[in-house]
Amino acid sequence: MESFDKFYRVFQNTLQDLYPEPKELESIFFLLTTHIFQCDKTTILLRISRKEQIHFVTYDRLIKKLWELKKNRPIQYVIGHAYFFGMKFIVNEKVFIPRPETEELVSWILQDHNNKDCHHDNPIQIFDIGTGSGCISITLKKKKPEFVHIYAMDSDQEALDIAKKNAKLHNVKISLKNVDFLKDGMAIPTKKINKNSVHIIVSNPPYIRLSEKKLLHPNIVQYEPYQALFVPDKNPLIFYKTISFWIKKRLTGIVYIYFEINQFIYLDIIDLLKKMGFLNIEIRKDFQGIFRMVRAIYYANK
Repeated sequence: MESFDKFYRVFQNTLQDLYPEPKELESIFFLLTTHIFQCDKTTILLRISRKEQIHFVTYDRLIKKLWELKKNRPIQYVIGHAYFFGMKFIVNEKVFIPRPETEELVSWILQDHNNKDCHHDNPIQIFDIGTGSGCISITLKKKKPEFVHIYAMDSDQEALDIAKKNAKLHNVKISLKNVDFLKDGMAIPTKKINKNSVHIIVSNPPYIRLSEKKLLHPNIVQYEPYQALFVPDKNPLIFYKTISFWIKKRLTGIVYIYFEINQFIYLDIIDLLKKMGFLNIEIRKDFQGIFRMVRAIYYANK
């Protein structure tokens, strides 16, 4: 049998070239081991310090997982889940792995709509366009159960199947819709509550230009769903344009939009929103200091 401290050394030696940042490598180590041993980080650290033995069957399982990581497979796919807002979400190669940057986008929505009186008791409809794992919709529903109408959309039925499992896991009810927004966005039924109704549109759409592919870590390019990542170089704003046009044509009342964006073309996105008649446009940087999210308001009283 092998020991915990030996596996720790083998793990580091195997992956240090792929993950040269020590903190990232350590984080991956603890995600893997706490998953396999179903315990917390402190327990793993104790077992390493005590040089405890690992049963050969479990050690073999660890080595197989390590081999997957060596092939650039993201740790979240290797263990089958990711964390978002401290909650566990089921993930596989059919969905984009939830990111801390998107947590910041959700936090922004929660901060803006925290005051129960801010909408004068008007009902709120939320549309999560390109929901993937469902992490945005499910977190909003979990944190604010008073958000009654949440519609989570995705063009990939297999992604929606994952979102459905996650909604069940967290015991929340959201409406899941299989919609290719670029093709069928205008056909999406919108429930007209009243002329003063409030809508929240949130989207983390594909926004990486194909020419930027070389800037990404190999595990993103090799394993994460292509359709959730990339847009053509010639039309990188295609999702923002389509969503904005849909808002103008189909919604009434007050519309808040929250978009995750490409840092390299944030000025183009601001310009687009201005031209489309959006007001109160605000852009924010993420925890890395990168322009990552934008919020705007559209007054659509027709």
